Amino acid sequence: MNGKQRLIGPVGFTIIDLMVVILVIMVLVAAAVPVIAGAGGNAGIQQSMSNLVAQSAAHLMYAADWNGRQVTQNRDDFGAYGGDVGNYGSDPYGGCIDGIDDCHPPIIAGLGQTLSGNYAIWAYGATSGNNVAFQPINFPGPPSGSSSTDGWGYWRFPHTRPMHDYLNGRYQDPVFYAPNDTSVVGPLAGCMDQPGEFVAYPSECNPAWSSYGRSPAAIFHPDVFRSNAAGGWQAAWELDHGYETPGFFQATYPDLKTHLIEHSWVQNPPGPCNPAFFGCEPYYFNAGIDSTPVTLFFDGHVRLLPNSEVLFADLQVLAQTGQVDGLWHRGTPFGASGYLIDEGFDGVPLSHHVLTTDGILGRDTLGGASPIASFVAWQPRPNTGRRRAIAAPQAAPAPLPFATATD
Repeated sequence: MNGKQRLIGPVGFTIIDLMVVILVIMVLVAAAVPVIAGAGGNAGIQQSMSNLVAQSAAHLMYAADWNGRQVTQNRDDFGAYGGDVGNYGSDPYGGCIDGIDDCHPPIIAGLGQTLSGNYAIWAYGATSGNNVAFQPINFPGPPSGSSSTDGWGYWRFPHTRPMHDYLNGRYQDPVFYAPNDTSVVGPLAGCMDQPGEFVAYPSECNPAWSSYGRSPAAIFHPDVFRSNAAGGWQAAWELDHGYETPGFFQATYPDLKTHLIEHSWVQNPPGPCNPAFFGCEPYYFNAGIDSTPVTLFFDGHVRLLPNSEVLFADLQVLAQTGQVDGLWHRGTPFGASGYLIDEGFDGVPLSHHVLTTDGILGRDTLGGASPIASFVAWQPRPNTGRRRAIAAPQAAPAPLPFATATD
């Protein structure tokens, strides 16, 4: 094993384990009631919290069915083929003979109608052209090599079939959208009440980001986001085990590690559009000190997570480690600019949730804002207005009809 940390292995679930999971779900739902009520009069925040409670229960049920696994869209041995689904289809089985059985599995959105009126499975096919879709997150450079899709990946799609099967069976179901997230909910207004797993038309329904994003750092093997003190970040596509997804219950600090978060700056953003991007792309959750996204943690609790709290925690850890490591990793191909910090509102250096140091073994906060946090000096750096050619949700690659249904 060359001393590499391996977290993946057979995990047997018994009927007692299943009963424990069901009990945990009941406790989470009961505990969520006062939290949601404490959101005050903002019905949108309350509904977003309810959405994440429902998704938390679904992830627990998925883990119970699949021996503790998290939902993943890439096979564990993906790193052995350079993180390239084209290579994967060519190498293991001698090529994709029939388009499905001999390829890496596609990322399935669901069954939906085509323009001809037939039904088809809509999915991201397992081809090199869709490499970015099969990355938990796309880093600058290899394996996908497209600067216009930096930060893209299936972490932005928590509502594909493996998960929506555990909820209401619909890709564009309201449970996957925060009511206050107008950048996504607005275009989808005519799509959410249509029947079917996946609504492809009108075109505004597709590709239909969810309002929420999973933690991509928690989807990779923890060796990828290895702390600087332990040797530093490693490319998943250069490790045979880099894409091995750790188990759901392997979070070391489940009450401090974020699981799902509102991706856009939803609560009182500085404006509807971020001028740093082409088109009307919203500000992201980490774009400013005043952002407070609704957040789900791995232990199942949901709350507003103020960026001021996260910044203070990160500064604490940086100070404690002599600036070697923070709560989020500065050693990835994103560098010190992190997850699009330069395109943020005030330049606050935050990339928690996305680039968590040590992945699922790490933390995104230290557990509550300290009174001292209010004295942290932060000089806002206004957005310079420079534009970046990055794919907006409306322009991102869309699922395509993958296989026509025969019945």
